Amino acid sequence: MSTMSSIIDENILSFITESREMIDEVEPHLIEMSKMSSPGSSADMETTNLIFRLFHSIKGTAGFLQFNEVVKVTHEAETLLDLIRNGQVETDQRNTDVLCRTCDIVNSLLNQIESTGSDKGFESEAQAIISELSECIHPTTAGRENAASELPPLNAKDLSAENALEAAAIPDAMDQLLLTPEMLQRFIEEAVEQLEVVEESMLKLQEDPNNMETIQEAYRSLHSFKGNCGFSGYADLEKLAHKTETAMDALKAGTLAADPSTIQTMLYMVDIFNQAIADISKGGPGSIPNRSVLIDLLDDILPTAETDAESQAPAPDPRPEIQQPEALFLLREKQDLPKPVEPTDKDRGRDELMDTSSSKSRSIARQDIRVNLAKLDQLINLVGELVIAEAMVTRNPDLKGYEFENFERSSAHLNKIVRDLQDITLSVRMIPVSGVFRKMIRLVHDLSARAQKKVNLELLGEETEIDKTVSELIADPLVHLVRNAIDHGLESPKERLAQGKSETGAVVLEAKHEGGEIWITIKDDGRGLDRKKIINKAIEKGLIKDDGSHLTDSQVYDFIFHPGFSTAEKVTDVSGRGVGMDVVKKNIEKIKGHIDIRSQTGFGTVVALRIPLTLAIIDGMLVRVGKARYTVPLLSIRESIQVEKDKITITMDGQELVKVRNELVPVVRLHEMHRIEPDRKELEGGLVVIVEHRGEAAALLIDEIIGEQQAVIKGLSNYVGNVKGLSGCTILGDGEISLILDIGGLVARAQDAVAA
Repeated sequence: MSTMSSIIDENILSFITESREMIDEVEPHLIEMSKMSSPGSSADMETTNLIFRLFHSIKGTAGFLQFNEVVKVTHEAETLLDLIRNGQVETDQRNTDVLCRTCDIVNSLLNQIESTGSDKGFESEAQAIISELSECIHPTTAGRENAASELPPLNAKDLSAENALEAAAIPDAMDQLLLTPEMLQRFIEEAVEQLEVVEESMLKLQEDPNNMETIQEAYRSLHSFKGNCGFSGYADLEKLAHKTETAMDALKAGTLAADPSTIQTMLYMVDIFNQAIADISKGGPGSIPNRSVLIDLLDDILPTAETDAESQAPAPDPRPEIQQPEALFLLREKQDLPKPVEPTDKDRGRDELMDTSSSKSRSIARQDIRVNLAKLDQLINLVGELVIAEAMVTRNPDLKGYEFENFERSSAHLNKIVRDLQDITLSVRMIPVSGVFRKMIRLVHDLSARAQKKVNLELLGEETEIDKTVSELIADPLVHLVRNAIDHGLESPKERLAQGKSETGAVVLEAKHEGGEIWITIKDDGRGLDRKKIINKAIEKGLIKDDGSHLTDSQVYDFIFHPGFSTAEKVTDVSGRGVGMDVVKKNIEKIKGHIDIRSQTGFGTVVALRIPLTLAIIDGMLVRVGKARYTVPLLSIRESIQVEKDKITITMDGQELVKVRNELVPVVRLHEMHRIEPDRKELEGGLVVIVEHRGEAAALLIDEIIGEQQAVIKGLSNYVGNVKGLSGCTILGDGEISLILDIGGLVARAQDAVAA
């Protein structure tokens, strides 16, 4: 068993993680609530109730863990939300802003807890936000002692009573709150874990009735289970869990003996809870029809205030004493218990309940488990090595010229298993991009208010999955890009109206998979990039020696990523120092990504982040140029042709073009780009592979097509640097290295050369 300190540390860590997730969920709903025109509407009520529940849940766990500053802040936020949902306070911009800042303070307190294990050190900030919340509450709360600063420190026992009172005050509308499938699944999974802890603790308690650490562990899990039931709207479960928690509290206080009868009752309650959770997992309501009888059963074992120490000893139970083996059997299989002599009506009801519940199996399917990310990284790396090893075996040069029928059959079977395994392992670390995207809702809300601009944020492709590590690394670049879009890109409402635009600017965040990459685009309909202004600034900083007229738009836009480069006329507290875009570029390059910019003056800007998967296994075409072998992503290949003389066109500046079905396609000579000696240099009669990217094409001049094979993408080392035209490398079956071509970069380079 873990020590007491390690258990507490684990609980604190879980509290921090879950509270941060709740805050991330609260902020978009706060923005949504502020946009509601009619605070009394059903949609607004549902949103307000959801926000209330989230704050309530954070407060409950914080109180149990003795984080009183968090309790004070969330308690005051709860009070304001309670008045809002009851129609006593309006949902206006001021209240929304205060609640948003409350989220910021809670996040700061969580950071403090994570660093020091305590929420001390932010008392002045906490008191400041409490005062603001009190000012919002004050007009309708005269005479009520709502100031959180006057609240005494809460202990677990006090908190249980407080939660019970507050849960009883929550209107029935909250019980009807619809949970998302993800929230419901998380509730079920955590409930199973929490009930397992309670059950295991009770069984250990039978062996050692004086083990207070075991009782504390069971109490914490039961308390969390009760809170989750209340948060998720399962009233029967919450009320029965609250009564069971009261009994557990009595065990903890020593006023209830941990005898076999008491432990059996607690185990029986766990069985009832598991039956209800199993019902919920199958789409049922999770109700407990005989809840009142079960509460009576718990009341019978609880000591009363009037009894003295002797009378507090448990009264003899008319039912037969059930020993541990029988109790375990009762919880898992159907068993007919002998009837007690002359049972009362209450006892008869209990026995019926016992027979009914024990006749049902607790079939709750566990949907997932928590796994350390380091272990997942190791697993994915091993699968990548397995793919390489499989290629080394099946494509071994020693087998060349031989035909082994059984070997070929076995190789095909191995290849299928490896493909299935790699597909599963690659999906393990993938999470929806919605978590990163939805954080931008609060950012846009704050920035638009600060800049006095009207902004409509649209999120597309939130279901697109990206690697968890990548999602963390792109968060900061997205913040910088969204800030720039609002501060520099979008015009003021007055300017937009003068230009014939809607006074509300649009910012669109979109995520999608494109040819083995993840594309995240940030688009605005603002003023666009000013080419002339960028060139003038570049000349001023000595980045251009002439007038820059020969530069393509793409080359000009690249200057904005130069350190300290900014065309802003004045520096604001949001942007303008020329730091943000430099940070964006460096962060994206760290994950071997690329940035594309398209802009049209007066119509807006599109910034596309092209991010490779952390470890991708792609289908590729292996081609040869001289002694070098390249891997071309199969999805990017249109066709391969042999060039005829009448299909060749050379422009005035020497750019070669190949005519393919009435389309002139620029030629890319890989041997010139990477300084290698090819078999042949003549374009006429040569072999080219036509590749395309985003509707534009290029012709790669090669010597030979070797064939298709799977490629495990490995990043180029920092020593090599960011080589143009390459996105990574892979290891071939013979152990040699093949460079993987960056088709997007090659096509863009070829098209720019033609445009120039």
